[in-house]
Amino acid sequence: MFNRRSLLVGSAGLGAGLLGAGLVSTTSYAAIPLASTVDFPIVRTGSNNSNVRFIQARLGASVDGVFGPKTKAAVVSFQRSKGLETDGIVGPKTWSQLLDVVRRGSRGSVVKGLQAKLGGLTRDGVFGPATERAVRSFQSRNNLVVDGIVGVKTWSKLMGGGGGGGGGTGYGNLSSTQLGHVRTIIGVGKGYSIPEYGWVIAIACAMQESTLRNLSGGDRDSVGLFQQRPSQGWGTISQCRTPVLAARAFYGKASHTPNPGLVDISGWQNMSVTRAAQAVQRSGYPDAYAKWESLARECVAKQKGNVGSIR
Repeated sequence: MFNRRSLLVGSAGLGAGLLGAGLVSTTSYAAIPLASTVDFPIVRTGSNNSNVRFIQARLGASVDGVFGPKTKAAVVSFQRSKGLETDGIVGPKTWSQLLDVVRRGSRGSVVKGLQAKLGGLTRDGVFGPATERAVRSFQSRNNLVVDGIVGVKTWSKLMGGGGGGGGGTGYGNLSSTQLGHVRTIIGVGKGYSIPEYGWVIAIACAMQESTLRNLSGGDRDSVGLFQQRPSQGWGTISQCRTPVLAARAFYGKASHTPNPGLVDISGWQNMSVTRAAQAVQRSGYPDAYAKWESLARECVAKQKGNVGSIR
């Protein structure tokens, strides 16, 4: 809720401006708060690719490109150190802590991960001439600004995202926990006779806000499936983290919050998914929900027959 996270764009102009203002060092920029318009893949146990090699090198694990028990343990340890949900899955919130904007002169484990991801480089954690040449070559091949700076757009392309679609979060990749939350959202919708389109909007919203996980933290005091904020009247932390109550609040059917929900929005059934979701959420990224509409519709189509009414 009320996600007004800033985006540090990896561009030479902005980087130079921040550097000149003394806000970032010459060796490493601040961690990237991921823009909700940029997708990164979900990486979990069983994944086997260069994204895993990045994660392993970044976390100081053995680099073999296979996401096994040791890699999961390293991810869980990292998530715990950052106050994230310790599910061992690298999704948007974990990526946002793993990545920095880096450039010539940067040092550290993020650079080691970058070197592992690019391949053919010594993983020494020093962003020197060879690493810069590899970055510039990658940017040129992928029609990016060739500045040698690895910012949001370059990271997105490196990791297989690019600003559209699900970024590795298709229906077939959803975990049993995520599907359980889908069924809860649908069930509450059924229980209050919310039309199916409302379920689609709610699922798309929860996918954007939490990747359908009942998060214990987020932007400021945001928690739960919909990242509702207790300080903004959405209920107690416990209420916001109870999926049934959070879904009721989103739909506008909860007694524990006076905040307007979906059914309180005049004409919501004739609005686009992103406009309707934004009317409830009032997010700092109002156009972010649209990219999850196809996934949300698939979730509804495949799960609605498995769910009874929940009130």
